[in-house]
Amino acid sequence: MKAQPSAPAAQILPFNSIRVEAEFSKYPLHNLDKSGKAVEIQIVQHNEKGEVAMQWLVSHSSRYGQPGPLAYKIDTLVINRRLDEIGRPLPKWIGLGSLRQIAAEVGVGEKNTTAVKKALRQNAHTGITAKLVYRDTQRQEQKFEGDFHRYSIVFTGETLPDGRTADAVYLIFNDLYRKVLNSALTRPLDYDYLKELPPTAQRFYEIVSYQIFAALKHRLPQAKLRYSKWCLYAARKRYVERKKMRDQMRKIHRPHLESGYLAGVDYQESADEEGRVDWYMCYIPGPKALAEYQSFNHKQKKARKEPKGVERSEAEREFQRSLVWEIIEDTLTKLPDISS
Repeated sequence: MKAQPSAPAAQILPFNSIRVEAEFSKYPLHNLDKSGKAVEIQIVQHNEKGEVAMQWLVSHSSRYGQPGPLAYKIDTLVINRRLDEIGRPLPKWIGLGSLRQIAAEVGVGEKNTTAVKKALRQNAHTGITAKLVYRDTQRQEQKFEGDFHRYSIVFTGETLPDGRTADAVYLIFNDLYRKVLNSALTRPLDYDYLKELPPTAQRFYEIVSYQIFAALKHRLPQAKLRYSKWCLYAARKRYVERKKMRDQMRKIHRPHLESGYLAGVDYQESADEEGRVDWYMCYIPGPKALAEYQSFNHKQKKARKEPKGVERSEAEREFQRSLVWEIIEDTLTKLPDISS
């Protein structure tokens, strides 16, 4: 595997982190295909008895359509930022700002409020059927099963649950979803990097970062991700022809090679559980990935030492948030093989 030229250090730092809920964010919700053609989002795993052990099924509104790239950017750049700023536990509802502010944050221009409003409705009207097992901040195994929408939307001028008139766009969380948000582990990502990436490359970063972190932690020369699993978790079309697969991934890899997050890419032919042609995508972590890893570890070690003058309960909450790195190997091991 040949390494690619890396980005200068000035382009890699500083690192602006955002903590993202580490359970539901693993699974796909949005159709990132620019063509807008609907895609089926369905992940199901059976146990040895043939029973459904895990599932993630997503349905969208026939009126507002499947949530696409703009809805994805709103979820990951605007809503996740508000959740990170508020911290846990989350209130029943939160303000996002005006439609113009949201449009500006996702980079579509302040006047493009109609598209933002439609994207918010697409997110709100997307239904999920889920059966999952995850570990909470106390490192306890939790089971989740239900059919739900993540949140409702109240637009400016409409009525909030307490009777007040909304002075901005508000989210009202579904109780099932809010419970997971409050109990699930979080993990840091580079917010500025997320913001500059196109949607599909951003989704790739969210997924591959698990493997990249593990490779750096264990001083492995490369990280691996199955092509079939990438397609499943990013809701992208899967190709069986090597050239089409490489052409598809080349566009996704390009910004990560240029930024220095990846230093090299290679492919190893393989087969999936059903014997169909597949590939391991192999990545050499670049200097940007190393900078992130070092930043994460520095903050993690700092959190382990109870700060002077800070109440123990606050230090403990920070320590619990850092526990994601202690169990990250479990998550990344399950992620590529979850549908096997």
